[in-house]
Amino acid sequence: MTKFWATMTKRFNPSKILILASLSLLISSCITVNKKAGEGLVPSDQIFDIAIQEFDLPVQMRVSDSLQTMTSGALVVGAHKDSDLGLTTSAAAFRLYPQNDTNDFGRDPKINYLRMYIQVSGNIVLDEADTKIPQNIYVHRLLTDIDSLKIYNNSLSEADYDINPLNPGGNVYFGGDTLNMQLSNEFAKELVTATPAEMDSLELFVKRFKGFVIRTEPLPGSLEGGRFNIIVPSSVNMALSYNHVDDTISKPDSTIYYFTTDTDLSINLIKHGSKGLETSGPTDKILIEGLAGVKPYIDMEQVNNMIKSWAQSQNTTTDKIVVAKAELIFPYESPANYKALSQYPSQIFLATRNTGTSYSNQPYYQLLSEINISDDKGTINKSLLTYNLNITTYFQNLLKGKYTKREELKTYMLPVASTSNSMTGEVSYFIDNTVYYKGVINGMSAVRKPKLRIVYAIIP
Repeated sequence: MTKFWATMTKRFNPSKILILASLSLLISSCITVNKKAGEGLVPSDQIFDIAIQEFDLPVQMRVSDSLQTMTSGALVVGAHKDSDLGLTTSAAAFRLYPQNDTNDFGRDPKINYLRMYIQVSGNIVLDEADTKIPQNIYVHRLLTDIDSLKIYNNSLSEADYDINPLNPGGNVYFGGDTLNMQLSNEFAKELVTATPAEMDSLELFVKRFKGFVIRTEPLPGSLEGGRFNIIVPSSVNMALSYNHVDDTISKPDSTIYYFTTDTDLSINLIKHGSKGLETSGPTDKILIEGLAGVKPYIDMEQVNNMIKSWAQSQNTTTDKIVVAKAELIFPYESPANYKALSQYPSQIFLATRNTGTSYSNQPYYQLLSEINISDDKGTINKSLLTYNLNITTYFQNLLKGKYTKREELKTYMLPVASTSNSMTGEVSYFIDNTVYYKGVINGMSAVRKPKLRIVYAIIP
């Protein structure tokens, strides 16, 4: 090894490096670069100037519809009272099916008990102190079918379930992992009258026993706060124990279980008290409420007219404006209590209210496609205290007049959630309808107000 290094050292000749360096210096000193070469070859009327322009963004506040509240993923049950947003409640409607389809209940069945067992997956609170507050939970009998005509427009109301709960007085729940509720013997007596055909057919069974509604009450009096409990439908089951006589055994005890499925219909029934906050010109602050509450709303027809007026002031028209990037900027101020930032949605994006084949021609909210390709994707920026939304494609189509339906110009800023494919890693984004948020962004009179920023060129 030492010999090899000595050999290599001997072969190294620094004089050659000096010669090469001198030669390169000599050669470079003989070349004159004309930086004006090609100047004038491109006509001046074909040279584009790239510029950035910001506009004050006209933002309104509107309550979003309770669309896409049908979900097989979560039953949201709870209530919350807020000084700004008022009272928000969410109840859940779901169905249960008999597990044993061969039981004929024997002769003269006597009820031992009917119990509903619920595993609670988690909860949503705006204040951690509300995690263990007591809530009265009620179970009601559903009187109306859960069908495709109701699952998207939240048309179920108090008239669609029996006002008298199946658990009289309710069950006090402190936010634990489980809920065990004793239901009325009267309803149990009706369950044991199900015919063999009804027990054998899920369709026939739910035609008669349509399902259940589970709800809770808000905190009493002037107390504010509350909790929303998250329940996976498949974690709900019911046990009916009865004593009966059959052909071989006198008075044995039997138990039949009822369950739901991961693919069955369920719906969250959401009510908000924030309707009175709707305004066409919020000055001080703009609220982002979760579930179906009040949201920032932008009428893109108004934005389009604003751009047309600006283009006219630039002695051009919108059809000559080439937009390289269009970005919405929603500033917010750091709250006095930094923990309040946990109440803000971590990601928001624009969506339009559509009707199409995606939801059997029922209305639904559709996120702008830019969320799949933009870098920031509307994620909260806690350093700059902004939400930034890249809407370039939508904005380009807006200037080109491609949106002919009024609904395509009505845009809501909605909380977003995502899921990834464990096999491919592909990320999908969807409207988050199961989490309650309270975010506050700056209004139109703030120093840091909502803006539209475009990077553009004007075709001569």
